[in-house]
Amino acid sequence: MRKKLLGVSVLVLLLSLMIVPLAQAQQITLKFACWDYELNGYDKTLIEEFEKANPDIKVEVYDMPASEYPDKMLIVLAGGEDIDVFYAKDPTMYGGLVLRKQIMPLDELIARDGVDLAGYGGNLENVKIDDTIYGLPYRGDFWILFYNKDLFDSFGVPYPTNDMTWEEFEETAKLLTSGEGASKTYGTYIHTWASTYFMYGLQKHMGDLVEGPYEMLKDGLEMARRIQLVDKSAADYATNRAMGAHYRGLFEQGNIGMLYMGTWYMQALLLDEQEGLHNVNWGIARLPQWEGLPHATIGNVTPVVINARTKHQEAAWRLVKFLSGSEGASILAENVLVPGYLDSSVFDKFAEVDGFPGDNMEALVTETVYMEWPPHSLSGLLGKMVEEEIVLAMTENKSIDDAIRDMELRREEIILLNQ
Repeated sequence: MRKKLLGVSVLVLLLSLMIVPLAQAQQITLKFACWDYELNGYDKTLIEEFEKANPDIKVEVYDMPASEYPDKMLIVLAGGEDIDVFYAKDPTMYGGLVLRKQIMPLDELIARDGVDLAGYGGNLENVKIDDTIYGLPYRGDFWILFYNKDLFDSFGVPYPTNDMTWEEFEETAKLLTSGEGASKTYGTYIHTWASTYFMYGLQKHMGDLVEGPYEMLKDGLEMARRIQLVDKSAADYATNRAMGAHYRGLFEQGNIGMLYMGTWYMQALLLDEQEGLHNVNWGIARLPQWEGLPHATIGNVTPVVINARTKHQEAAWRLVKFLSGSEGASILAENVLVPGYLDSSVFDKFAEVDGFPGDNMEALVTETVYMEWPPHSLSGLLGKMVEEEIVLAMTENKSIDDAIRDMELRREEIILLNQ
């Protein structure tokens, strides 16, 4: 009897030893790509929470610098690397991925699982290309106005309101500009991204930059050149570009009154303050608007997508749903980032963050948010072309009228070559 029991015990022990490797073998490893994973921290939190909720999935992260991300991902995908899930950083990258058939459509999976799309609101339209959804909105940033309260106070100038016009913005920038050299204060800083310059035109409700008239850009480009070269209430474009200037470090020096930038900068300001990198007493307001026109801003939906070559579709789909759904949205809002999925509980998260200056995040949201570039297969090619012409115009190597004319001609060529 004793020998029999001993034999049973040995058998149980052997079975238990077999079970552990079997369970481990069943765990799927997903390869996930993003930018500034270690630097920003919030994506790390998202992945950690996903792994807790899905113990059968291990996520291997490919972290890349934000400035290099689109180009590096292009190389990685062209080389056949088996990245399963990744972010399409902007509409131009997203359109190119669709054009090259590198990401898979999600409509069948959405319908099969009955995914409630209501929380994405207007963001959903910005991930549709030819009525097909290739990614779900992970983030839904939009542009607002940041300002230095202490600088406004020192000059006795009232803070910007949610109804400030561009004309008022230009005059306010003059009032905040003073001094010379290292002690100089500038009323504003206009970053070198192309979107910073075509933003004014999109606010005019004349269409997007794929199909709308480029004449819409004229007034805004002229205002930007006037601010930089005539009023000198901002450093000029050519100097900023030559120096590789970056809005984050410049605004945090404390000598710039106003900066228009995306909502993602809120998180960076709070993080940099916690690390002792600045002590700017900052506030936020809606983006200035054109006199007499309904308010509008520009934005950028960041979709999370699945590689068309993935070997782990179901696991990849679970990660996409987590990152872009209510669970992911709650984590992003706690980190002062605007998610693609929004409801009242998400807005409440902003108010709970220590140091967040906005009394009501919802007050900054406007009905009309134009995408920097629409979800279109030619957005990438057209985006590069428009940026080239803006560089020529803002460095005074071409007149604004000539740049707009050439944009129109070059757009026709791009469309004809890609029909």
